[in-house]
Amino acid sequence: MTVLQDAIAHDTVPHGAIEASAPALPPAPSEPRALIAILSAAKRNALVACLTANGLYKKDGAWHGPADGKPVSGVTVADLARDGMLTLTTDHRLASARLTERGSWFARTLLRDAAAAK
Repeated sequence: MTVLQDAIAHDTVPHGAIEASAPALPPAPSEPRALIAILSAAKRNALVACLTANGLYKKDGAWHGPADGKPVSGVTVADLARDGMLTLTTDHRLASARLTERGSWFARTLLRDAAAAK
């Protein structure tokens, strides 16, 4: 099995702690907002899908989150992994993506903003 992780996260966080440290809880009122303005709409949708589905899975050549959601582009998943927001795990033809602590922070900020807009 091959695990691809951001080099910085790999050096500073013990193996396996990234997934465990990415809570799906809403941010505390004192938590600073993530700078979501730097994200494209596709990246925003992918982060929210990953948070709500507890990960993305590669199926039939596309990345899928929630059962009723649209597929996520492989380029978007790769970009988010390079940005340190997703951790990719591959095992031959099977692949999954999980939020890192940074990705979870961005996704929680997106959900908080969406809830506040309602």
